[in-house]
Amino acid sequence: MQDATPRPSEVFLGRIYRQRETIWVLFAYVLLTVVMTWPLAARLGTHLAGGGDLWAHQWTFWWVKRSILEGHSPFYTDLLFYPQGVSLTYHNFAWLNIAVWLPLQAIVGRVIAYNVIFITVFALNGFAMYLLAREVTGSKPAAFIGGLVYGFWPYTLSHYEHPNLIATCWVPLVLLYLRRTLQGGQKRDALLAAFFLFLTGLTRWHLLIMGGVIIGLYLLYQCLVDKACRTRRTLGLLVLIVLVTGILLTPLAAPLVIAQLTRLHPEDIFIDEQTTAQTDLLAYVLPRRYHPLWGDAVSPLYENFNVNKIYVAFLGYTIIALALYGATRNWRQARFWILAAVVYIALALGPQLRVSGQLYPQVPMPYRLVGDLFFIRILRKPDRFNIFLGLPIGMLTSLGVRALLHQRPFDLKSALLVGVAGTLVLGEYCSVPYPTEPPFTPAWYSQLAQEPGDFAILDLPTHGHTFDKHYMFYQTTHGKPLVEGKTARPPREALAFINSVPFLKYVRQHNAMDPALVDVSHQLRPLAEAGIRYIILHKKFAGPNQLATWQDWLTFEPYHEDADVVVYRTDPHPERDFVLAHNMTDEIGLIRATSTPTGTTQAGLIQADVRWGSAAAPGRDYDVCLNLINTAGKAAQSHCELLSPTWPTSRWEAGEVVRGAYALQVSPFLEPGTYSLTLTLTDSAPAGHPFVLGSLRVDPLPRVFVEPRPAHRLHVLWGDVVLLRGYDLQLSAEALDLTLYWQAMCRMERDYKVFVHLSSLNDGTLVAQDDSVPRRWTYPTSWWEKDEIITDTITLDVSGLSAGRYEVAVGICDSGTLERLPVVDQTGASLPEQKLVLPDITVKTQ
Repeated sequence: MQDATPRPSEVFLGRIYRQRETIWVLFAYVLLTVVMTWPLAARLGTHLAGGGDLWAHQWTFWWVKRSILEGHSPFYTDLLFYPQGVSLTYHNFAWLNIAVWLPLQAIVGRVIAYNVIFITVFALNGFAMYLLAREVTGSKPAAFIGGLVYGFWPYTLSHYEHPNLIATCWVPLVLLYLRRTLQGGQKRDALLAAFFLFLTGLTRWHLLIMGGVIIGLYLLYQCLVDKACRTRRTLGLLVLIVLVTGILLTPLAAPLVIAQLTRLHPEDIFIDEQTTAQTDLLAYVLPRRYHPLWGDAVSPLYENFNVNKIYVAFLGYTIIALALYGATRNWRQARFWILAAVVYIALALGPQLRVSGQLYPQVPMPYRLVGDLFFIRILRKPDRFNIFLGLPIGMLTSLGVRALLHQRPFDLKSALLVGVAGTLVLGEYCSVPYPTEPPFTPAWYSQLAQEPGDFAILDLPTHGHTFDKHYMFYQTTHGKPLVEGKTARPPREALAFINSVPFLKYVRQHNAMDPALVDVSHQLRPLAEAGIRYIILHKKFAGPNQLATWQDWLTFEPYHEDADVVVYRTDPHPERDFVLAHNMTDEIGLIRATSTPTGTTQAGLIQADVRWGSAAAPGRDYDVCLNLINTAGKAAQSHCELLSPTWPTSRWEAGEVVRGAYALQVSPFLEPGTYSLTLTLTDSAPAGHPFVLGSLRVDPLPRVFVEPRPAHRLHVLWGDVVLLRGYDLQLSAEALDLTLYWQAMCRMERDYKVFVHLSSLNDGTLVAQDDSVPRRWTYPTSWWEKDEIITDTITLDVSGLSAGRYEVAVGICDSGTLERLPVVDQTGASLPEQKLVLPDITVKTQ
């Protein structure tokens, strides 16, 4: 007699057969995910889904793999924030994604493995919602539509750069088995609820907090409305869920808790974006801006949004209609899901109401009641609560579809109704073409990976970590440490080295090289001494203007340049990295030197841009001189200053690269003609060999010596140096224009200011004034030639004056001391208060 006991394989196949319909549903969600994320499936091995933080997650996947292979903890790395490294305790590890990716990438490669997991996540989201909605509604077609809503929830689809934030499938399964636990009291269901709760936290801590809202609400609601839930056995099962979940999560939670309790600045865990990263209320009813049909129509409205420019909070018009219908037709069953939806929306709206970009702080928002709680603040962005809003909205949609189907037997018309509803949901949520990016790495990094030795690199530019994510991804090719990086909640100690180097600190804060730092090699020396071998400028991120500015600052020649990057060493050496085009002394020479302009007038400004290099340590301090050499070979004018005030040549070593900017103000009385502009060094006496910067043509200043013809003639003398020959005065409703005609009685060594004061004759109040160097600061008195006539127009604003009579006073003062020059009239009499009072004027009512 044969044994009737079925073999294990037969049992397994039997279970598969009984669940064949459910398996087909899962397969349907997979196919629809391929459609909704197209063209990702067609680019499975050549592109990655998403962008932005995607590259940091790619680094994290790679880092965990590397730490396992090398046998060290993944919670610390010296590959970022070199040389001190950084703790990764708070870093956003997609543990569950990584656990699946590790074996899969060994078979199909890292790109395909990542994309397969990405597609699977959306299918599982929809499928998990289907299982929950099927049990709640009792309708498979209605549950399928609910699964479409949750599986392709626009907010989740738009978080393509966060592979673990979109994995929301575990929370519906927690609710499913929690529901069964409360209704059936079975330990198996409680253990499954705990397991899926564990998977939620394992996927991402934020999901556990945000998903915990609806889980906690469900428990509270059921215990209030159902007496059967308030039993000792139920309480025991709930305690079991908590204990099992806690035990499973302890290995992951313990390092976080210990680090938070022991870190120097525990407050750094909070990044406050509550008032800037809340959901805009309009975003809930505005279709996605990149929709293939109506995206162009709504795109202008998206410009008013903040975070919702990227993360789409659109509910969907079909979904709103079905959810409202479901709520009204199934009020008793819909109450909890309505409550959950309202709570999630209230939390997502944040502490200040925002509508079309406009804030309404006077509106009291429920979020303010909980915004200071630890687990709420740690989420950073209230907008993220939308990630689980799709769960109650999806359930209400299922209730709406069930209500429609209950009016008729499930026949062809009902099937068409479900098909139309599903098509409308997918049509409104359409995100095709879905964002994908090729996993590009500049070719030079493959060469860098082969370079022997332990050293780090500095990638530039920086821009609020926008580019650091790409640099981290490039590190997965070359494996060399980076000076910075992007990690979640890095301790401020991670920036210790950057903040200790002025060059690095300025670059990080301003995304530019500090023009005030002229000692290039000296600024780079701390990098070289710390083992940072190269600076890499990325053409893709810097742009041509910024790239040219940075290359100009660095001065010396790049080690490598191609279509993607320009690479510089941090330890420039003569001959290898730069050549001295002209030796000023045996130790110091010019890498390059230019001057501008090639022609000017008397009193013009000549500027020289000089790049110095050293072949050896000078051992002394040099001055640099700009000289104008006339045709007789004599210096007609010279100007000398310290060669490098902030980094004197006595401190230079061999291999210095220093930037110098010098200026020579041409004398206003220099003989017009052609001069040679030379650069020389001095050390109490001329030293070394001069360098000719170029030829300079000096033209005469346009001067006037013709007798002026003012409307009001005067002969008023200030300090025996300046004579006022007369003035013109024009008064309008808006301005008083006073033109003064001066004559220089001699060449003046000092610069003077002219002041014009307008005062009320009624009470002496000063109502308008101008104190400036003549011709609006462009023609100082030290430039004036003897007997020269200078015309100077001064304008005062009188548009706001009340009607009345006003006094106009004119005077001259020393521009440095502000001491007024004595003034005498044509009779030789001194004028009081060292000023000339002109005939008063009348301002009429405007």
